[in-house]
Amino acid sequence: ENRVATVSFIHATHAPSHIARQLSSAGLYCHWGDNYAFEVARALGLDPVEGVVRLGLAHYNTQAEVDEALMLIETTLGR
Repeated sequence: ENRVATVSFIHATHAPSHIARQLSSAGLYCHWGDNYAFEVARALGLDPVEGVVRLGLAHYNTQAEVDEALMLIETTLGR
């Protein structure tokens, strides 16, 4: 209840491809692009090539893994 398995985001100054490559290099596997949601991406005005960064979570991910993912995202974005 009240959970979603996929998280997508963009950043004002970092391209999704750059973020995803950095996160993947650090061991947080993710993708970027429109993720086959062409109409949604267009309606949101997303870059047609870059799209969004997409992370997939599942019931087997632990709180520690989520915390590590958030830390890696913050580090990648320079916070």
